[in-house]
Amino acid sequence: MSFFINAYQQLAEWRAVIDRLVGFTAAITSAQALASAKPVAVFAGAASELRVEELEVRLPNGCRLVGGVDIVLPRGDRLLVTGPSGSGKSTLFRAIAGIWPFALGRITVPLGAKVLVLPQRPYLQIGSLAAALSYPASPMSFGAQQLRQVLVAVGLPALAPRLDDQAHWGRMLSLGEQQRLAIARAIMHAPDFLFLDEATASLDEPAEAALYRLLQEHLPETTLVSIGHRSTLHMFHRRHISLAHAQRGRPRARALAKVPTVVCDESDGPERRSRQSAGGDDPTGEPPPPRHRSHNG
Repeated sequence: MSFFINAYQQLAEWRAVIDRLVGFTAAITSAQALASAKPVAVFAGAASELRVEELEVRLPNGCRLVGGVDIVLPRGDRLLVTGPSGSGKSTLFRAIAGIWPFALGRITVPLGAKVLVLPQRPYLQIGSLAAALSYPASPMSFGAQQLRQVLVAVGLPALAPRLDDQAHWGRMLSLGEQQRLAIARAIMHAPDFLFLDEATASLDEPAEAALYRLLQEHLPETTLVSIGHRSTLHMFHRRHISLAHAQRGRPRARALAKVPTVVCDESDGPERRSRQSAGGDDPTGEPPPPRHRSHNG
């Protein structure tokens, strides 16, 4: 009995080490299974549109979230994606961007196209304001006057004289100011395909509308795909996909594109239903789209 009393601390430390090793082993096994899964295939194509074919998105537990997604996004198109939380909007963006591993399908991006995705909370590096605004490019890629002008255009005139200031901008600026800065970043980079994942959700409706008009003015040839909840966003988009989950786990969808939505029902397992209309006031279909990368062949 005295042995256990004297060795209690050592036994507790040994148990803690064993628990950590068991956790590491489980993580390694999970990572190996993930690495063996067939990822989304991304190709560089000769056409000018971004094409998503037979994209299927699942949750880590294997439950199908969205399936059978087929979308064609021509240059200059405007697509709005709406739906309640959990319907798979942001996960679709991640899957098409290639950063969600639980997905299958084929994505074709125009050769040499620039694709930029802006999340709700943008990444702002610690350093100069010019560096945060120019990211991921070097601040030397743009002129100081050009940076000041775009800051004024997005409603941040007070920051225009502070390009050389060093700060933790992600903490110093409010979320609304960060989102304005991210829109300025998109205007500076002028991507071919721009995906906005509720990138203006922290702004009031007039400010949000002003930024979308700014995008239309400065990026007329950019294909724009937005996730949003406000009805005021409809006027800035030509097509609309709505992901709506009905009660009791049954999916519903309204859209102007062929995109079926899927949810998992706890009792019946994965279910899938899609409807499509040629247009008008009774369109149907389901979820769509991508994230951040440049394809050069």
